[in-house]
Amino acid sequence: MARKFTAAFDLEGPLSPQDNAYEVMHLIKDGSSLFEVLSKYDDYLALQNIPDYEPGDTLKLIVPFLLVNGVTELDIVKVSKRAKLVRGAKELIKWLQEDMWNVHIISTSYEQHAYNIASQLGIERNKVHCTHFPLDLFYDLLNETETELISEIQNEILSFCSSDGCDNLGIAKIAAQLNQFFFEKIPTTRINEIFKMVSVVGGKRKVEALMSVISSRNAKQTAVIGDSITDYKMLHKIGRAGGLSVAFNGNMYSLPHANIGIACVDIRPLYPILTEFRAGGLNSAFNVATLWEDRFSEFISDSSLIPKHAVTPELARFFASAPDNTVFPRLNVLTSKTDEQLQKIAAVHARFRSLVRGQDTALLG
Repeated sequence: MARKFTAAFDLEGPLSPQDNAYEVMHLIKDGSSLFEVLSKYDDYLALQNIPDYEPGDTLKLIVPFLLVNGVTELDIVKVSKRAKLVRGAKELIKWLQEDMWNVHIISTSYEQHAYNIASQLGIERNKVHCTHFPLDLFYDLLNETETELISEIQNEILSFCSSDGCDNLGIAKIAAQLNQFFFEKIPTTRINEIFKMVSVVGGKRKVEALMSVISSRNAKQTAVIGDSITDYKMLHKIGRAGGLSVAFNGNMYSLPHANIGIACVDIRPLYPILTEFRAGGLNSAFNVATLWEDRFSEFISDSSLIPKHAVTPELARFFASAPDNTVFPRLNVLTSKTDEQLQKIAAVHARFRSLVRGQDTALLG
């Protein structure tokens, strides 16, 4: 049977809770604070429509700091090995593959992390679209002057944070200094050659990776699942083309561009949505989401009331023995929601995002 329907997953969030680059930066003294500043700066740049800059390019911005602090590809692998899978991810991928879905991962993640998680999920490497990252090769391109420049800007960035951290840091306060470093100083050094070698798969590049897998005419047979600023263009593209775009524990960068939202600690409730989408198109998927949205209180009180088309037998047993209601998905059709309604939905997603990914990671764009 031909695999006509495609499911394309973002990796960090829907499939694994670890933000690998953030965790790798913890190997550096005060690296978490450094990453948080650069992540805020990345979000800022991504919304400025700067040519050739895409959401997720944080993974490019941090490269000089990885190098000056001696981080290697092996370190990335070791950090990745600590990563867990989102609850239910392995089962969901297995079910989809058994149903002959064409399952792909489209991720900003460095290849060392993406291939590790894909292997655990049983997804072949040729179906993983991620950031090629030969970090160890970059060391030969730095000289002492450039190393000193990077160390100087690292100390400057960290000076922006107070003793309470970087949570309340206004990006306007630091954008000018960082612009000078990344767009004026770096282009005059060999660090710029390294930047040219790192093409982070985020934003528009995620769309390009997806379209290399499907043709435009197959968008209506495509489902994309994401959660953050790096996914919104992919979600928007497929949603506008009549496909299924799902924000799983999404933030306000992703939710307005998805047509269905799922907030849950377990990703398996996505399966009935995908099954109905494949069987009857977008409206059938919407019907299941609306059913959960309208009757959520009833289903929590008595899970036997969930209609069979909106749940699998395994999920029905899971819900029946649930220790608490966090396993019950909060589903919403997002296409007709007002800004006020989206804000309320986003608050629910934020709670589950923190439960799944941890509070610090959940706050990243």
